[in-house]
Amino acid sequence: MAIVYHRIETHDEYRAVEDIQAQVWGSDARDIVPLHLLLTAGKNGGLTLGAFDTDRTPPDDLIGFVFGFVGLMATGQVKHCSHMLGVLPHYRDRGIGEELKRRQRDYVLAQGITLMTWTFDPLQSRNARLNLRKLGAVCHTYARNLYGTMSDRLNAGVPSDRFEVEWHLASRHVERRLARAEPAPSFAALTAQGVSVLNEAPAGAAADAPASVCRAPSGDCALIRFPTDIQTIKHVRPSEALTWRMQLRELCETAFTSGYTVVDVLSEGVCSYYLLQRHWSIS
Repeated sequence: MAIVYHRIETHDEYRAVEDIQAQVWGSDARDIVPLHLLLTAGKNGGLTLGAFDTDRTPPDDLIGFVFGFVGLMATGQVKHCSHMLGVLPHYRDRGIGEELKRRQRDYVLAQGITLMTWTFDPLQSRNARLNLRKLGAVCHTYARNLYGTMSDRLNAGVPSDRFEVEWHLASRHVERRLARAEPAPSFAALTAQGVSVLNEAPAGAAADAPASVCRAPSGDCALIRFPTDIQTIKHVRPSEALTWRMQLRELCETAFTSGYTVVDVLSEGVCSYYLLQRHWSIS
């Protein structure tokens, strides 16, 4: 199997992007970004980039894609707004999503644009690891129920809260992450240094249960705990999924208002942890 990457350009390829959206997210027709919008964005500075398995026959050879378009920050700064990244389940954990993002970065930098933003569900640990740890994106913006009620299999049952991340494409921070020059932080080392977890699991509860008491952030760094497998919690302990959503919302909004930025994510057992740093700046 060989995976090749190239820009989506033909009508058949755009149709395949429509189809793969339904496969990845379980979306109905109302939620799918259609051919005419993908094509129009691509003709006006945007990009739809595909990953293709050369062992498969077109149009079934498309196994992943990333889609984005040119946008503006509130300050007027030009950015690339990356709207969707999807890889078929069978092809995940092979670095395909990361490679799509790296190639998207190359394309955007060639346009003279140095900032990319996108949103993701902060309860999805797989996405957090890609966006924050591997790519070096950061977050200090929390959006409540951004898309309203969603019915697809990944988002049903809880409000559609999102992190909006910033990817500072030409920064040393991003270059170090992409070069794997910055090892993942150790949970044990951070806590030994006095970095506190703002939402410890209650005594006697499951390790991935939400906290009964949360604390406000203090000091230079803080950790926010969340379950590594929120989808299982949705099925096994559904009421906890909503509690987790509300707890993460409150903690992140408080931290962001206090000047903290999410700069990394780490895993420890059945939980993951967002690492927040106060007064973080681009380097």
